Amino acid sequence: MPFSAVTLRRWLPLIQKYQGLVGLVILLAWALWKSPHSEDSAALFHSTYYTLANLRNILSQLAVPGILAIGATFVILIGGIDLSAGSLLGLLNCITATWLVNGGSTPMTIAWVLFLGTLTGAILGAIISYTKLQPFVVTLAGMVSIRGIAFVYTNNANISGLHDQIAFFESPWLGIPIAGWILFATTAVGALVLSKTVFGRRVYAVGGNTDAAYYAGVPVSRVRIGAFAINGLCIAIAAILFTARNSSAQPSAGMGYELDAITAAVVGGTALVGGYGNVLGTFVGALFIVCLNVFLILDSVSYYVGQGWKGVIILLAVYLQNLGRRV
Repeated sequence: MPFSAVTLRRWLPLIQKYQGLVGLVILLAWALWKSPHSEDSAALFHSTYYTLANLRNILSQLAVPGILAIGATFVILIGGIDLSAGSLLGLLNCITATWLVNGGSTPMTIAWVLFLGTLTGAILGAIISYTKLQPFVVTLAGMVSIRGIAFVYTNNANISGLHDQIAFFESPWLGIPIAGWILFATTAVGALVLSKTVFGRRVYAVGGNTDAAYYAGVPVSRVRIGAFAINGLCIAIAAILFTARNSSAQPSAGMGYELDAITAAVVGGTALVGGYGNVLGTFVGALFIVCLNVFLILDSVSYYVGQGWKGVIILLAVYLQNLGRRV
């Protein structure tokens, strides 16, 4: 075997496993070089990017896409995809704001939104399981339908008038917003579910080889429904934090968020074909995406150019995964 092939075989699994971390380190080094100079004595390396205010801003922005990406990881691990995440976030954002503005109890509102998100995810999983339609088709239909429901629900109007009922999610604790602590907790729970439970092992089995899992006695339909239900729960949590951050709601909220969630999972090492990946890698992938977004803003790069770079990043991440299977 040629030396180059030996080298690739040795290093590619390691690069794939930690590709999100490698990308994050490269991005942070690039940001240090390219970001504007800061006169703030507390700024690390006198870089605008490494000021305390900007680091807090990154943590505050990380919660919503990070939690969405964790939910997307469960779906991708079973060989699925969810294109409806942004639409469902927008609908739940409107429901949360409407109920709170109309005097609803904060704990009851949160509980019902979490229930609705989980139920919607489970319904999508059930449709995929029992109709045998591709997840792409079902969630694409869900993306369009759920967004339409959001516009009908709000009568195409924005919702304002929240009176700080859930503003505490943005309050700092030990220097980190509570929303950030919720992200850390969600990441830890997701990692434990995938690595320490029967359900987690079944998720990997279904994604690795659905037919083999079925013949081995794995309840494939229930696992698929469970993965989509967890995804719906994560979307609901993200919607509540999104509402707290913006103190308002609009039916167009969340557009494009499904792209960031999928990108974070893939950059974090989750294979789009299913069966390989983990939540900790997704967390790093989400951190990479948020750090990239903040860097592009500080560097005055157009939003549309940034979207183009995200597409390139997805292609590169998937290429590395495919290369590893061929070598």
